[in-house]
Amino acid sequence: MDPYKYIDKFEKFGAKGGYKPGLKRIEALLEVFGHPENKIRVIHVAGSNGKGSTITFLKSIYIEAGYRTGVYTSPHLLEFNERIEINGRKISTEELSELVCKIKPVVDKIRDSELGEPSFFELVTALAFMYFEQQKVDLVLLETGLGGRLDATNIVKKPEISVITGISLEHTSILGDTIEEIAAEKAGIIKEGVPVLTGARDRRALKVIEDIADKRGSKLTKIIDKYDYLIKESSLEGQEFSLMYRGVQPEGRVDEGTSYKIALRGEYQVRNAILALEVVNELQSRFPVREEEIRKGLLKAYIPGRMEILLKKPLVLLDGAHNSEGIAEAVNCLLKFRDLKEKKGKILLVLAVLADKDIDKMLREIIRLPDLEIIISENNNSRALSAEIIKEKLDVYNANNRIILPMAQALISAEKQAGADDIIFITGSLYNTAEVKKHYCFIDSQEV
Repeated sequence: MDPYKYIDKFEKFGAKGGYKPGLKRIEALLEVFGHPENKIRVIHVAGSNGKGSTITFLKSIYIEAGYRTGVYTSPHLLEFNERIEINGRKISTEELSELVCKIKPVVDKIRDSELGEPSFFELVTALAFMYFEQQKVDLVLLETGLGGRLDATNIVKKPEISVITGISLEHTSILGDTIEEIAAEKAGIIKEGVPVLTGARDRRALKVIEDIADKRGSKLTKIIDKYDYLIKESSLEGQEFSLMYRGVQPEGRVDEGTSYKIALRGEYQVRNAILALEVVNELQSRFPVREEEIRKGLLKAYIPGRMEILLKKPLVLLDGAHNSEGIAEAVNCLLKFRDLKEKKGKILLVLAVLADKDIDKMLREIIRLPDLEIIISENNNSRALSAEIIKEKLDVYNANNRIILPMAQALISAEKQAGADDIIFITGSLYNTAEVKKHYCFIDSQEV
């Protein structure tokens, strides 16, 4: 059986029946296999921004420390197998096929019941749990798909720790149209007596998380209240930062003023790294990690499509920011890059966005950039927002813009126009990554 053809038949988010909140179907799927999700040790991560990067830092650290580390993330950027991996090795087609053959009869039975057919995400989540239990991993880094409270990953009853990254407005038709409502959905992963860490900075979100943690008897650590940081060096090659405690320094592994280096760019990645550091500190008694392993892990962490340099001449940057908070961080980072390279030329911004995003807020952040020319395009995702709609909104701001379809042609146009002092910046969606990287894989003479 071709596992990809089978899995691809199930409805994805954005399609009718692609979002099925609730845990009854995933519960029924996993019950047949003895609930593998309860036989593995899990770090559960939810949030609007920073989930993938925080998990990347944790993965790198725990692999460096010798732990057999499973990772479940979504969406995939280049190939499906990225969603399920162990120690950086993606699940193979053969392994996936074996699991699909096992789960298919169970899916058929559930489909014919009152529960109905599982969604794409529910099916893949079940396959991931089965795989990690089968492979006897030491630890699983588990990323929620959408929200948290009703997300299929929330079937895990007792994670080692719950982690909530940044909170911003997203998927408002599903999660709620206020920060408080969205924070409540994300905080739904908090379990009774399980410690929770959050990198959220919005005080409205923090109040909601604090209230839910208090009701569930879960010790809450808020990074914004515990740490401050100083970026000592920032360049195209990465960043060095030091940690400083707010108030009295507690006992722990991190010393006041200790410096760390990361290769990922953007100040927001420093905050993600600090959140990952605090997770490691919190779990130190159960998963010991030496200081040297922490440092090496942080520095080795790599994630595609996060302020990633694709070319240096001209400077081409790819970032998967997909909401207003992410775009704001990317814009701030880009402004610093511009200063670092002492480039005073144009910024050619190639923009493609999904239709369920808050495009108005995203555009308000984008137009902060100086000497800006926007090339509007569309990616191949079925939820892509019409380029014409984006253009109408940009015209209100009198922003310099034009539409070029498809994405490959938009990139070619930007390259032809870019001078030595210009920067090409591609952003708006994680789903741009595959198309952009496929385009640049044919350009090897100047690749970084």
